[in-house]
Amino acid sequence: METNIQKSFDFAADLAKQLITLATGIIAITVTFAKDIFDKAPEGAQCWLFAAWIAYFISILGGIWSLMALTGTLDPLQQGTKISIQGTNCRIPALVQITLFLVALGLTITYAIKAL
Repeated sequence: METNIQKSFDFAADLAKQLITLATGIIAITVTFAKDIFDKAPEGAQCWLFAAWIAYFISILGGIWSLMALTGTLDPLQQGTKISIQGTNCRIPALVQITLFLVALGLTITYAIKAL
């Protein structure tokens, strides 16, 4: 395999892992301090954080799906298939993960603004 193709798979896998780590960490921190967070928040603001948790969780699932797609692309079922990161089997899960992570981040920020 060419070096640039191998590097593209490495970078895509690293990005997916980083977003999984960030989403997991944000969920862990906000759940750990949920009692303190919810006690100080006005009524109705909690729904923003719950929505963010759901979006982070789906983003994590998208990241796992993305890593699985990258792995499957590196070892295709049909031998002789051109190995590329540009296929929809890699792009769709990556798009799901990144989009939902950004949505979750926006929901978390919205919660913080409403809670102030």
